[in-house]
Amino acid sequence: MSKQQIALRTGLGALFIGAGALQATHRDFFTALIPERLAKHGAQVQGLATVALVGLGGSFLVPKLRTVARWGAPLLLTATLPAAVEQIRKPLEDTPLADVPKGLIALRIPVQVLVIVGVWRATRR
Repeated sequence: MSKQQIALRTGLGALFIGAGALQATHRDFFTALIPERLAKHGAQVQGLATVALVGLGGSFLVPKLRTVARWGAPLLLTATLPAAVEQIRKPLEDTPLADVPKGLIALRIPVQVLVIVGVWRATRR
């Protein structure tokens, strides 16, 4: 186990736990970003996402749960890619992202892919 892997796992754990905390404390912001087809289940989607982010973050920090992080984090990030694409395609006037340039919003997709690569590297044996 390299020092780089340990640092990457710790950073990813903190990133996922922090993202979960933000979801929990800024519910209105994140609920507004839920795609229309899931909007009627907004509270459940929000709660599930929060629990998943915090749980996955913790799994990076517990050696016995590393396999959960290795598979769960990429699955979660991949599952949210359609929402990222929709945020680029649909008008953003009615969302908290109304003032954010589309190019910046589009960066979410390659960043998610880079995080998936980071997860894979951090959790390999």
